[in-house]
Amino acid sequence: MKKERIIYLDVLRVIACFMVVLTHAGDSYILQTESSSIYLALIRPCVPLFILLSGILLLPVNLEYGSFIKRRFTRVLIPFLVWSILYVFMPVPSKLMFGGPENFLTGSDMNIYLYNIMLIPINFTKSNAHFWFIYTILGLYLFLPIISPWIKTASKSTLIVFLSLWTFTLFLPYIKLYFPEFQGECDWNEFGMFHYFSGYLGFIILGYFLHHYNKLSLLASMTIGTILFIVGFVITYYGFLADINKFNTLKEISGVENWKLLELFIGYNTINVALMTAGIFMFFQKIDYSKFVTNCFTELSIFSYGIFLVHYILVLWLGKAIAHQTSLCPVFEQMLLTVVTFVLSYLIVKTISYVPKSKYLIG
Repeated sequence: MKKERIIYLDVLRVIACFMVVLTHAGDSYILQTESSSIYLALIRPCVPLFILLSGILLLPVNLEYGSFIKRRFTRVLIPFLVWSILYVFMPVPSKLMFGGPENFLTGSDMNIYLYNIMLIPINFTKSNAHFWFIYTILGLYLFLPIISPWIKTASKSTLIVFLSLWTFTLFLPYIKLYFPEFQGECDWNEFGMFHYFSGYLGFIILGYFLHHYNKLSLLASMTIGTILFIVGFVITYYGFLADINKFNTLKEISGVENWKLLELFIGYNTINVALMTAGIFMFFQKIDYSKFVTNCFTELSIFSYGIFLVHYILVLWLGKAIAHQTSLCPVFEQMLLTVVTFVLSYLIVKTISYVPKSKYLIG
């Protein structure tokens, strides 16, 4: 039987996808204007939203473990591998791209194409760095059938206990500024007391909880959602500006560009980003969408994974053509680049969808 679509999930998936494109369109503007900092703060819920939606759509898992993994990996893994290989050989406007984590081969004289292809099963590389969170998604898929029996029997209060412990872990990035090794962590043990309640799994449970237990009215849900989003945004934005000042100060004093300094307040597993994610979810959850809006977002949602897969090469080339080349304010220029990229990506993916076996290319 064909599964009935849940329109607000389609809306949120499209919003999350657009946010991802906006994120990458901002690579040409980061640190250059206050406007780009506003965008960067606004769009932090993009990855958590994708993960949160997975918890709603996939839990509880009603398939045998192997069947579930085969079905999900076919839809996500195969297109991911195909496009990861394609990105290795795609021409880019510059040789320098932000790269993946270092390893024992970093800086070696190995052929760069061979190196990037070989590393795909291990980690993202310079050619497919924008696919970093697909590895996380695949890991969560492996875990979903394991927690599914618990989800089926867990009461509302049990879910609240888990989410309360997870919420505490969202403060750990800030606690660790003062206590770098916390609750049993040390040189020989990186798994502290709350390790198993932390990370992206919390967004999976949060999505399931909000979908099933948010019984608020439209007005109440939108109001609370707005408040959560604003509080999270303010913390994220002003925290990020403070981190930029630290980054620039260190650069002026020592000439060192420590990019890790910029990751604290915009980290996905932080309380402020979680507030924004829950807020945007609750805001759109209860809206009664018109048939026209439903049709538009359903169409875009169906192709959202494909849009994600193809958009980055367009961002690189269109960014070179548009960024700082118009008389527009950077905030409008970045949005123009995002909209053009998003529309072209959709048209490309829509065209590919008519090709036989296209699910192996665009999911």
